[in-house]
Amino acid sequence: MKFKIYLFFLVFFYTLLSLGQGHYAISFSDKNNSPYSINSPYQFLSQKAIERRLKQNIPITSSDLPVNATYISILTNLGATPVYASKWMNLVVVEIIDTSILNNIQQLSFVTDIQFIKSSTTFNENKKISNKLYVETTQELDYGSSSNQLKIMEGDFLHNLGFKGNGVTIAVLDAGFTNAHQIGAFSSLWSNNQILGFKDFVDGDDSVFVEHTHGTMVLSTMATNIPGTLVGTAPNANYYLLRTEDALTETLLEEYNWLAGAEFADSVGADIINSSLGYTTFDDSTKNHTYADMNGNTTIISKAANWAAEKGILVVTSAGNSGSNNWKYIGAPADAPKILSIGAVDNDGVYAPFSSQGPTSDGRIKPNVVAVGKSAAIINQNNEQVFSNGTSFSSPIMAGMMACLWQAFPNKTYQQLKSAVELTAHQALTPDYLLGYGIPNFRKAYHLLANIKDDNKNQIITVYPHPFIENFNITFYSTSNQTISIQLYDTYGKIILSEKWDVNENTLHLIPINGFQLSSGIYVLKINSSTKEITQKIIKQ
Repeated sequence: MKFKIYLFFLVFFYTLLSLGQGHYAISFSDKNNSPYSINSPYQFLSQKAIERRLKQNIPITSSDLPVNATYISILTNLGATPVYASKWMNLVVVEIIDTSILNNIQQLSFVTDIQFIKSSTTFNENKKISNKLYVETTQELDYGSSSNQLKIMEGDFLHNLGFKGNGVTIAVLDAGFTNAHQIGAFSSLWSNNQILGFKDFVDGDDSVFVEHTHGTMVLSTMATNIPGTLVGTAPNANYYLLRTEDALTETLLEEYNWLAGAEFADSVGADIINSSLGYTTFDDSTKNHTYADMNGNTTIISKAANWAAEKGILVVTSAGNSGSNNWKYIGAPADAPKILSIGAVDNDGVYAPFSSQGPTSDGRIKPNVVAVGKSAAIINQNNEQVFSNGTSFSSPIMAGMMACLWQAFPNKTYQQLKSAVELTAHQALTPDYLLGYGIPNFRKAYHLLANIKDDNKNQIITVYPHPFIENFNITFYSTSNQTISIQLYDTYGKIILSEKWDVNENTLHLIPINGFQLSSGIYVLKINSSTKEITQKIIKQ
């Protein structure tokens, strides 16, 4: 047995040596002897991050504690150069030049795993960005060019009520924000102190304004505020600009960059992450993801997205632009089950053929919903109005509207917002793998959320349309996995309809009821759950 163990480590050691210089992810076994305590969270989380958890009843756990600094110091003394640490996954990304130290590292009692993620010799160093989530054109825009991408979702309904993202913080994880600090489209952001910070996780500095134009265009769909010309979906929100994507290469390291960016967004109190990025293939083809990996829990970036959601952040991401090629499916992190993945339609609401399709490899509906991503109105790095294609733009358009919805309902959880948007989308009753639940309707989502009662019990949310003509829908929020019974009585107390529905914990459900055969008049609807009976009068016209 000892010989077999020794042989395993010998093979493991020589495998690591053969990988050469580059970046490695080193996982730790614990966070023992931490100077931090979950009972004193202000030492490692901002007040806004703590408030986000409190509002959504999310406990502060050991996953929130910083990585053991002593362990990182030991690695540094051995010759590894730390790049950044992940508290959620309890690992540190390091750069190693002298690979002989790998043997010493793998023998450390607190090291559980060593993963090689990027060679110091970059593949295709001179290649330009390709197969990303946008296609830019240079067509001049007409006056008011962004109006339809809001109105197709009735986003203007929220704006007219005064909800434009005020007080909501969006972290934009992208490839760079060329000229975003000086073009006129963002002048109000800077003058109103809506840019709360910026950070480069690729180069380890704050140089996010010269690296790439993609993030600038993404930001414009949310943050531009030029009335009569182009208004973004969340012009009054606050923003963090975070560079995690190295546009000139495609390596697994970028998924770890994203993880670090998401943890930073959490720690500073971001409410929403927009990520117009997706990963399937890499310069080093041995690192490529497969369709089987698109199960929401395999890739590093999808795990990171789920972690962010578990901390109460609404993660909004592009589905991808692979709908017309051989891959055709969504990429990572769009496969993550706890996030909102956005496909693309044109300004008439027609599926954009480039938009990546579902399902996930484990059969779930993706994308969740869609927004305008074909001929989307944007501002480029030269402060020019252009139309562009890509789920890179449908994602932030949606993220901005979600910020407005959260401003309207600041005490709702991200799950409630996500469910409300799905349940009021145009094909909520018949979701598919092209459009998911369809095009959201933010007027309906607002009305749906406005009727949620906060009694911490299972309850009916609303019945709509009401009065109804033929069929009606019940929206029901459940705090547990259970079976509910639905009964409809006439005015004589006779049961004329009886159904049972299985409902899930912490989920808004849309339950369609066929009332076509009913006569006009007043009826009594009763719903019995495990905790209470709900009764409501309804009218058929």
